[in-house]
Amino acid sequence: MSYCLNPHCPSPTDPSNANRRVCCQCGSDLLLQGRYRITQQLGGGGFGKTFEIVDDHTGTNKVLKVLLKEHPKAVALFIQEAKVLSQLKHPGIPRVEKDGYFTFMPKGGKEPIHCLVMEKIEGSNLQDWMKSRKKEPISQELAIDWLKQLAEILDKVHSLQYFHRDIKPQNIMRKPDGQLVLIDFGTAREVTDTFIAKVEGGQNVTGIVSPGYTPPEQTNGKAVPQSDFFALGRTFIYLLTGKPPTAYPENPRTGKLLWRKGAPEISKQLADVLDYLMAPFPGNRPQTPQMVLQCLKEIDLSQTSTSRRSSKEDPIDSPPIKTRLERKRTVPLQRKKTTKLSTPLSNPIQFHFPLKFLSIMGTLVLIGGLFYTQIDGYVRYGFIPANPILILKSLPSSLWLQGYKSAVGQVYAVAISPDGQTLVAGSFGTITIWNLQTGELLHTIAAHSSWVKTLAISPDGEILASGSNDKTIRLWNLKQGFRLRTIEGHTESVDALSFSPDGRILASGSEDQTIRLWDLNTGVRILTISAHDGPVNAIAFSPDGQTLASGSDDRTIKLWSLTQGTRKLTISGHAGAINAIGYTPDGQSLVSVSDDGTIRLWNPNTGDQERLFSASGNPVKSMAISPDGQTLITGSDRIILWDLKTGEQVATLWGHAETVNALTISPNSETLVSGSEDKTIKIWQVPVKN
Repeated sequence: MSYCLNPHCPSPTDPSNANRRVCCQCGSDLLLQGRYRITQQLGGGGFGKTFEIVDDHTGTNKVLKVLLKEHPKAVALFIQEAKVLSQLKHPGIPRVEKDGYFTFMPKGGKEPIHCLVMEKIEGSNLQDWMKSRKKEPISQELAIDWLKQLAEILDKVHSLQYFHRDIKPQNIMRKPDGQLVLIDFGTAREVTDTFIAKVEGGQNVTGIVSPGYTPPEQTNGKAVPQSDFFALGRTFIYLLTGKPPTAYPENPRTGKLLWRKGAPEISKQLADVLDYLMAPFPGNRPQTPQMVLQCLKEIDLSQTSTSRRSSKEDPIDSPPIKTRLERKRTVPLQRKKTTKLSTPLSNPIQFHFPLKFLSIMGTLVLIGGLFYTQIDGYVRYGFIPANPILILKSLPSSLWLQGYKSAVGQVYAVAISPDGQTLVAGSFGTITIWNLQTGELLHTIAAHSSWVKTLAISPDGEILASGSNDKTIRLWNLKQGFRLRTIEGHTESVDALSFSPDGRILASGSEDQTIRLWDLNTGVRILTISAHDGPVNAIAFSPDGQTLASGSDDRTIKLWSLTQGTRKLTISGHAGAINAIGYTPDGQSLVSVSDDGTIRLWNPNTGDQERLFSASGNPVKSMAISPDGQTLITGSDRIILWDLKTGEQVATLWGHAETVNALTISPNSETLVSGSEDKTIKIWQVPVKN
């Protein structure tokens, strides 16, 4: 077979092209560079495709990577990969000859097609290989062997002043003979004087992010060669536990991954090496691949496993294996002088407390307790209660029931399914799904290439919609966690999503200042509304499904008739950007929160303001209305609960260290979930009104 590379060829797989030099359909050359004949397509997506080809000069099968669109950044990365691979000669790196990169102009084409010929690697990538064995963890012996292979590959890459920047299971191939091959060097970076000057000067370098595997400094645009070691360590967490790194929490104080319980049988030394590779700060990681190899040489597999360690399993207290180079720089610890006990342990000192002393201590504890309840009441509720029993009675309602670490970074969106069983959260590139009742992690989805800014669940609980800074909307099967559809159309970040009450329409709001309505069954756009003079931050359907409300950076709220597609009303009053809006369950009121530190209740029929709530001047970023219509919850630097009927403050919930970006409440109005920039998700019991 001869496959035609012309993207506009009417029949690129025409059998008549076999053994021809020119396509019988479009007239394009079939023998590329006079030697390469395409036999079949292997894969494709995004800007390019891959093909299997035969080299007529050698008779060998090779792989052809093709870039189909003339996008400047894509072209630069494509050429970069060709440059890097042509210089690297190692069995763990795909071979590319110096003339492996070329361009091809199809018959009648206006833009060249960029081509790269490389060695064909037989086998599968490690992610597919793990799936084929049902994600059964590898042995520590195999892990050490593979770590050595990859460290030797990186030694070759780094020795030529390159580093990879995107190491992950998908970019490591396993040959049938067990040899590993590192692929996809399109993101590799050369360590030049200009690069070093940028990093030292605090400038950002183009960021490549793979959620769960990318180190913190690379996420911030400051990747360094030691970034490869972090991603390598994270890769082996997946291989040794069968779960992605995002399935494990991080120590909130140090940022270290708490993964060891997922691989209880591996040796402590190997676990220490992996933590050494994954140190949050690049200066605390191995500085060269040779240091990694030295650590691996010193591992003794006869050592007891991590399961026999102390139950205090936080690896932050477990120092990594030190290489000989590091030991030379280590200052010996000075032993502190100790004093012997004058009394033997077998005859401990006896203490006798007189009754009068105990009475005094009991009185002091009681006074202290009363004093604490008064201060706590003022901090939480804004007043000092006359009856301390009242604050003690309500105290459990002011504490969170449970906390989850976010999968990746700050949390900007949370949602609860209509049956109250499932909790969903969105952060950087990742959607995490839990069983809300048991706390069991159900799915971790690598959903987007940037921040997940908004989430919505269909009324029947079957479909999850996510919107992102990457300008896309994606629909997911909530129960199984697989993607149903990607919807494109917005030209800027998608910051708001809402399902119509009947579940047939999905509305989206974007920083491109538009609102778009989509048919949920087909993904086809129904209507585009040029809505505001600023980003659309919030949208909400009225309970009857006839009206859509939107809020924007332009400080206005607008109500749109869905039957006519026209604006019904514009509401003004806020002095800052409007961040969230929502209808009360009876549809008689509309609530909005703003950066101006206020919460306002509006009559959606007239636009008149019915009530003003003050959040003490702090920007209000999120809100939720209880399904029973009694309680309004708002999020800023704290969470405040309001009585919707009286406007009175019911409670203030403290616990997040940063801004509360997302709020959602369960269908029974009893459980509240909050997500914050402090990288945590907290679950609260809604205080019961007396």
